[in-house]
Amino acid sequence: MPARKAVLVVLLALCACSEPAGQEGKNDAGRDASVRLDASHKTDGGEDPGPPDAGTSTNPDSGTATTTITDFWANTQWPPYLTLSPGEKATVYGQIWIAGSTEKVGAAAGLEGEAGQGVPGSDPGTWTWTPARFNADKGNNDELMADLTAPAAGPREYAFRYRVPGSVWAGKDGEWLYAGLKGPTLAAGEAGVLAVRVPAAELKVATQNLHCQHDNPKARLDAIAARWATLQIDLAALQEVCEDASTGVGNSADYLAKALSAATGRKYGFLWVETHLANDVTPEGVGIVSALPLAGMATIDLVTADFPRKALLGAYASPAGMIVVATSHLSYRAEDADARLQQANQILALATEWQSGTGRPGGTHALIAGDFNTAPDTAPIQAIVSAGFTDVWTAVHPGDPGLSFPSSAPNKRIDYLLLRAATGVALSPSAATEEFGQPYSGTSYVSDHLGFVATLKAP
Repeated sequence: MPARKAVLVVLLALCACSEPAGQEGKNDAGRDASVRLDASHKTDGGEDPGPPDAGTSTNPDSGTATTTITDFWANTQWPPYLTLSPGEKATVYGQIWIAGSTEKVGAAAGLEGEAGQGVPGSDPGTWTWTPARFNADKGNNDELMADLTAPAAGPREYAFRYRVPGSVWAGKDGEWLYAGLKGPTLAAGEAGVLAVRVPAAELKVATQNLHCQHDNPKARLDAIAARWATLQIDLAALQEVCEDASTGVGNSADYLAKALSAATGRKYGFLWVETHLANDVTPEGVGIVSALPLAGMATIDLVTADFPRKALLGAYASPAGMIVVATSHLSYRAEDADARLQQANQILALATEWQSGTGRPGGTHALIAGDFNTAPDTAPIQAIVSAGFTDVWTAVHPGDPGLSFPSSAPNKRIDYLLLRAATGVALSPSAATEEFGQPYSGTSYVSDHLGFVATLKAP
């Protein structure tokens, strides 16, 4: 199979761990991880495409070397992502439809399938492939399953491929039909993602309000990137991410990702969703920058009080296992207390759905981060803490209030990193620092908010 294009298409991955035999799910539409998400983009849409309408078809015939299969559909069905320890196995599922063949009861005559895994971004033709076996009829589709074994370290991508010896697939190269989560294609970002959990793994995370286009955005972002490069940040949750070509920055999340890539030699990508126009002029939103492989994403609209707000979530494959990260910027006015509580509960529900919601087994960590414009003892923060999240700063520095605003003379705590480890799997904060408490130049600070950086460690 030819090497895949470099474009990264992000899938809305919804699960971790293995699925009961015969599980049917949706394959939701995705988005490029390195491209802005417009506020109008619907990130959780998309149904399982299912088989195409049947037309004139050529049935596979294993005894005829020139048979062309013209009407077909296939995918990697489930799960879209998972976490395993080295050497651990999980069952993955794929489905295929071939007109006049898979509609029959039982396995289609001559059909073969394999599940493969390989380094993210590599040519699937070079992956390690394992024979798949028939599982069940799923409507007009045949469902196949195979066991994947986690390597000593990850991450990995995985997908299915199918063939009928003696036949070729119309419009496809080679005897194998490669199929990802979106259907009978396997471009970059369309495979499932495997996080391999290794002992004593560490994850460096940060949260930072970027203060939109205040002062000199380029100089401020350069100072942030230099510090984060020194700390080897794995991912950062961002607020007041703005986009303005006139500053020489463009999108500030994109700018940080490129600056970190250049400074560290690691490949950073970014997510961004626009929430509103700052001062009715500049597109502003929330974002995530990370060097970890992206397995899925989602956004939700939050209850509106002062102006439109959103939450952005990304699922990432880390050495500590899959982790979902939700970032947001809550309403700021004193009279918005009820709205902030509703917004916090919406973010909590989103993180919970992706971490271990109905039909989605555990194995995924969750991090909620951002500028919440409220104190630790208020209802919005307590709602999240009561749901099992740990205030990372307080856990590492009990008794220290962690004042974060304004940066020149902090007198309140409104910025947070809140962690909930996967069920039955330890991940805890081992260090936490406040960042950017001193001017980067003269009397200029990188932001009006201090940032937090934490080290999360697995046993």
